Amino acid sequence: MESEVNEGELEKASQRLSAICFKAERMLNVTIDGFVHHSEVKLKRAEELGDEINKDAKELTDFLVGISGEAKEGKEQLKELVAAAGQLQLVGEGLKGMLPLVRNKIKEDILFTNKAVLELKYLFENTRKVLTNAGDALLTGNPVIVKCVMEEGLRLNELGDEYAIEHEDRIISGVCIPKASPLYLNIIDCLSRVNRHTVRAIIAFSSTKD
Repeated sequence: MESEVNEGELEKASQRLSAICFKAERMLNVTIDGFVHHSEVKLKRAEELGDEINKDAKELTDFLVGISGEAKEGKEQLKELVAAAGQLQLVGEGLKGMLPLVRNKIKEDILFTNKAVLELKYLFENTRKVLTNAGDALLTGNPVIVKCVMEEGLRLNELGDEYAIEHEDRIISGVCIPKASPLYLNIIDCLSRVNRHTVRAIIAFSSTKD
């Protein structure tokens, strides 16, 4: 027999989405440590967190689909929550994509220019803040935080595009070594994916509040 979606179940789903987002923030933080300190131990821990994010997102999706099958009302809300869980799973994939890049940098002892390092650190730290705010937004539904996540995520991706263009000039001028170039650009691309899917998760979640 179909029934309405229980508000407690929706709140539980929001809490689980938030927990996944905070776990993604921890994963990025550990990855940053691995990048800065050339630590394989940190990267291994980040990999473990990535596996947990994937598992948590899949379990949450199964939970939501199970509720949806029994619900008469609130199916659209559940559909958007499933979409949010899927986007956070992709956030985890974006973060995992950085790990072999950082490992390669460490293994090959590849040096970035000071400017490239500063640019990546800026993107790292502010993407981490986006994930933290997204976790708060998923937990509270606060429209101010939601707006902040959307705007900052988009801003960082536009900035990443600018960094990539400026990087081409460094390659042409010979400032940046060719071996470092694909690593730098691919790390920016991974961070772009993280921000993009975080924003999409927040958009999907926010539509459940309309």
